[in-house]
Amino acid sequence: MRSLAFKESKTLTSNDIKNLSHRFGGQSDDYVEIVNQQQNIKTINKYPLLKEIDSAVNATK
Repeated sequence: MRSLAFKESKTLTSNDIKNLSHRFGGQSDDYVEIVNQQQNIKTINKYPLLKEIDSAVNATK
């Protein structure tokens, strides 16, 4: 079961990551998204609408 707190970020596209890798060196395959899961869970629980959406997402899985 996956919740919004653990969902991957969609902020950066693969093209953005490739461009950053090209500009600063390294391989785009080495990119790792850093997520503060505890903060995500706190935020979801703090706001009723996010909690409702999270529950709905989990109910469909």
